[in-house]
Amino acid sequence: MQDGTYKLEEKNYSHDYRTVFTMVVKDSKITESKFDNINKDGKSKADDAAYNKQMKKIAKTDPKEYIAKLNSEFVKAQEPGKVDVVSGATESSHSFVNYAEQLVDAAQKGNTATITVDNIVYGE
Repeated sequence: MQDGTYKLEEKNYSHDYRTVFTMVVKDSKITESKFDNINKDGKSKADDAAYNKQMKKIAKTDPKEYIAKLNSEFVKAQEPGKVDVVSGATESSHSFVNYAEQLVDAAQKGNTATITVDNIVYGE
């Protein structure tokens, strides 16, 4: 992988949030992974106390927990396919791996242009 900062963003908001993902490569290694879901004000879903409390009750995890886990596992594993699905956050885990693969592909080519994902959002 070529050194640089690689970015991916979803175009559309789903349930008031969209994914933004930045990966930093230095000395051909992933040194930073910043996967997050943000609202129109740029605030992280991990900081939404009410959302976190409700999700924790139902799914036994919350964005504050699973986002940190996905990011740290990716830096440790250096490969998207080696990042474990977080129980209770399956959909987010699959999106993470899919988007991480796109960022790794961009890093292999040295393409630092922001990847825009036209995520489909059904009637909300």
